[in-house]
Amino acid sequence: MFVRKFRNGTSISLIRRFLHFDPPKPPATPKTLDIDWKPITSNKSLKRDGNKHRTGRSVVFGLLCLTPVVTLGLGFWQLQRLKWKNSLVAECEDRLTYKPLPLPKNFREEDVENFEYRKVLITGRFDYEKELLVGPRLHDDRKGYILVTPFTRSNGGGRILVERGWISEGKVNQGKRRLKNLSMPEGTITLECLLKVPPSKGMFHIEHKPGTNMFRYVDLERMCKETNCKPIYAQVVQDFKDHPEWLKDRASEIGHESSGGLWNLWRWRWQSESDNNDDQSQLETFRAPMVGEAKVSAYQDSSLEFSPLQFVNAGVPIGKVPKVDYTNNHLNYLVTWWGLSLASTVLLLLVLKSKKFVNPSDEKLRHARKYM
Repeated sequence: MFVRKFRNGTSISLIRRFLHFDPPKPPATPKTLDIDWKPITSNKSLKRDGNKHRTGRSVVFGLLCLTPVVTLGLGFWQLQRLKWKNSLVAECEDRLTYKPLPLPKNFREEDVENFEYRKVLITGRFDYEKELLVGPRLHDDRKGYILVTPFTRSNGGGRILVERGWISEGKVNQGKRRLKNLSMPEGTITLECLLKVPPSKGMFHIEHKPGTNMFRYVDLERMCKETNCKPIYAQVVQDFKDHPEWLKDRASEIGHESSGGLWNLWRWRWQSESDNNDDQSQLETFRAPMVGEAKVSAYQDSSLEFSPLQFVNAGVPIGKVPKVDYTNNHLNYLVTWWGLSLASTVLLLLVLKSKKFVNPSDEKLRHARKYM
């Protein structure tokens, strides 16, 4: 019986307690030195936070609804601009086909816009003391400048600005230019030009260098003020032909010595036979016979043409190619705006289908019904 009681689990636990007596442990007390038992107070209101969340969603949803409408309207606006630009380009290209006419004496600056890209003939003299340089500009990977020179019209029409063309950086100094009858013609000459309205200053244009004759862009108002010209801007049409008639006023200054003329003629022939491929020699061959104009008049042929490289090396400005250079990117803008309108419309339909923008209270209630 004793053994049976001993086999009982309760009896065994009592024996173990008597054999291994451990004094009772005091109850554990938590350490509260570093714990703040004060309740956390907050000025935030759950209702106010819900209103802010609702306002933010409303703003985003409103913008998402306006985007398709606004971009669609901008696309139609670019469509109108495209039609206007195509009409303007076609009109200017049609003007290029007209024969050049003398520029009227009473031509006003207000009329330039209506006659842009119209070929005109102007007669007068250049004022080389007030030459202006616009640039730098690149031409065939070479650094240079656009040469703008005041031009005094002989018919009493006043002074206007004439863009003679591109000139290399090494020929900016007038003393380094050759072929004087083309690079710096003296006396009264007639030029074929295009009337042009210079573009206004852009956002990224750099300011001009003060106290110099160099401009970063065509600032018509300031350039006319410095040169005392009318605000009429003309561009010389590209022409690589020789103009020996522009040397008539210089012939008396140079002289008509026969010996000099024969020597220049012999030198021209010798250089042509020895080095036909040398551009430098070719420049001198055309120039040399004109020094002795009285004896070598047979070589003063206005049908002779120079190459662009010869003009560059001699410092003769390369004129404007008669073509319309308007930029027309309105079709790209139209496609962009209408593409954004289509994309924003699809996004709006997806948002409405997924019910992302609903009342927050209804969304919470639906969530509670689903998971509680």
